Amino acid sequence: MKALLLSFCIAGLAMTSFGQKNGARNSAVFSDEEIVIRMNGYQLAGTLSLPSGVRRPVPAVILITGSGQQTRDEAIPIPGLENYRPFRQIAEHLAARGIAVLRVDDRGMGSSTGKETLAAATTSSFADDTRAQIAFLRGRREIDPNRIALVGHSEGGSIAMMIAATDARIRAIVLIAAMGKTGREVNLAQQEEALAQATNLTEEKKNELRAEQRRILQTVIEGGDTSQLPPQARQFLPWFREFLTFDPRVVIQRVRQPVLILQGALDWQVTADHAALLERAARETGNREVTARVFPGLNHLFLPARTGAWSEYSTLTTTALSVELLNALSTWLEARLDRS
Repeated sequence: MKALLLSFCIAGLAMTSFGQKNGARNSAVFSDEEIVIRMNGYQLAGTLSLPSGVRRPVPAVILITGSGQQTRDEAIPIPGLENYRPFRQIAEHLAARGIAVLRVDDRGMGSSTGKETLAAATTSSFADDTRAQIAFLRGRREIDPNRIALVGHSEGGSIAMMIAATDARIRAIVLIAAMGKTGREVNLAQQEEALAQATNLTEEKKNELRAEQRRILQTVIEGGDTSQLPPQARQFLPWFREFLTFDPRVVIQRVRQPVLILQGALDWQVTADHAALLERAARETGNREVTARVFPGLNHLFLPARTGAWSEYSTLTTTALSVELLNALSTWLEARLDRS
């Protein structure tokens, strides 16, 4: 029953390994370098994919994972998705086209340390981790410091917006299945979807759960007594509070860089209408270089699906991002990062 009380945007894309033979525009090859970024009391470990055979310095992209700690490939530990490695697929696709890509294990995951910091961490904290990655790339002679773009999935999209709004040197951002509403709105919408599928519950019971969810969220937002809340709500309380109150529509209005918004039509964790909300909010303050595209038949993982529901993730027939999606991403990025 608690699964109906607390639902979160999960992170993820999906894929198997993808090399430059699959739709690469040129014959550029790349090498992977293991890197470590020293933080205050912990370290971030990752992979820098560097194109070779192209003129240096090269443009670069940083991939930002969604909510929940994940490794650099953004794998998801769900049966049936063992080969799902979206960030590796994106990195290989872009590196084969002459764009360097940095992806790291989130703090406390994989080869990154800092697990002890997570209880107090927020989305803003994770944005600082991405800022450290930006500084790392700007210090590399192979990278053009003025041609760095951010690609964020789910919560990673929120982070990309936050950083671009305060760092004018970021060239462009890509938001993949990013929220266009507050976390509170998203949380309640996710609960409604879960309740709609709970055919064994009476309407009276569903109303009780709705009321309880709203009570929990209000307590968290207002900083009330959380000692009696479910463990899921208390475990990462600072993160949860910021998530609930964060409004991406306000943040994206401060973004002046080009924005690409990609959304799956069958995503029920961050529904397709979020793309239009983000596009409208960005344009309202004068950003004319905003592109939104909704892909039919794709879920929150950007995989082909029947309904998009979480319950079918283990039965999906493919774990690879489509060439159409990858080409849409790379073509847009190439046009923005090639500019002098």
